[in-house]
Amino acid sequence: MIKHILKLIWNKKGSNILMVLEIFLSFLVLFAVLSYVFFNLERVNKPLGFATEDRWMIMLDNVSVMDSTEAVITIQNLKRNLLAEEEILDVSFTPSIAPFTNNAWYNGTNDNGFEMSARVVPADIALENVLDLNVIEGRWFIEEDAAAGYKPILVNKNFMDKYYPGKTMIDSTIQFDGENKIVGVVDEYRYPGEFAEDHQMVFTRRDYTENKDFILLKMKPGTETAYEEQLSQIVNTTTKSTGSVIHSLAKRKVDNSRESWLMLIALLSICGFLCLNVALGLFGVLSYAINKRKSEIGLRQALGAHGFDITKQFILEILILAGVSILLGTFFAIQIPILKITEYPDVFFYKAIGYSTGIILLLVFTCALFPSLQAARITPANSLHED
Repeated sequence: MIKHILKLIWNKKGSNILMVLEIFLSFLVLFAVLSYVFFNLERVNKPLGFATEDRWMIMLDNVSVMDSTEAVITIQNLKRNLLAEEEILDVSFTPSIAPFTNNAWYNGTNDNGFEMSARVVPADIALENVLDLNVIEGRWFIEEDAAAGYKPILVNKNFMDKYYPGKTMIDSTIQFDGENKIVGVVDEYRYPGEFAEDHQMVFTRRDYTENKDFILLKMKPGTETAYEEQLSQIVNTTTKSTGSVIHSLAKRKVDNSRESWLMLIALLSICGFLCLNVALGLFGVLSYAINKRKSEIGLRQALGAHGFDITKQFILEILILAGVSILLGTFFAIQIPILKITEYPDVFFYKAIGYSTGIILLLVFTCALFPSLQAARITPANSLHED
């Protein structure tokens, strides 16, 4: 039967080529979109590495333009005034490298015998407690580090996995903008947001009085947003400015991801619309082809073919055409992981090929089923009557 079907397909190669091309292009679009979606969903499923619930952030105004002495006094007064509030459990001052900002400082070196680069995150002693950072090895910065004869740093797990896999480097010295001692390892810290890439991170100790851009607050659980007005008065009075802005980190997290989620939804909607159009086109083509082949169907039944044989024939015809399209699409799609065209892990491309294949086959089978069942109900008498 397969040989007979292949012969029928070849005899109608002109119209079948257009169907193969349509399914081929649909496969490539699905593959591209699903690769992008799987890659970004994998990022979203990773932990951010810091808490956002009951965490607020204040973007300071005016402090960074003060002279150094005035800025230090202002920041000291701010910390004292904020910690005096019952609703505020802890306070951390940060430079422009803050949660859900696109700011980044990079540094690198090859002084350790190999190329090394990482994002640099200046941090004060309170940052660990304010954001509930997960130190998985060693410790966070302590007051005694200020008088120590070394520059303490922490790195993230991604840094260790890339540069020192399988090793423990606690209390080891490395060259990174000078000589530094690794005192701890942080699990994750994807401060730019849910869709951010997992970079290598180096935390450097920086006194809170040197951080003039943002304040991170660990709030008492359940603190109402109405408290923002009172908090704003404290900040404005202390900084002698009215331009500071208060955000909830939980809300910032949602706002930060909204554009990326909209992009994913838009791409999936386009794919859905494409699949719907392909389905309608296939359904129409198959229905038309069956009407044109009624005499063939009647002849086969007159020769003893059953309804199931007719249904199977038409379904196999379209599945073979879909298989040719998928093989052709897979040939082109698989070149991306083989040639390492992008930095995406190979697993996402193979996963996208698998899902695209499944979706196309399901779509084709569904579109072919109803017209094929209709073909099975055609009798020799009907076909002769219409002829």
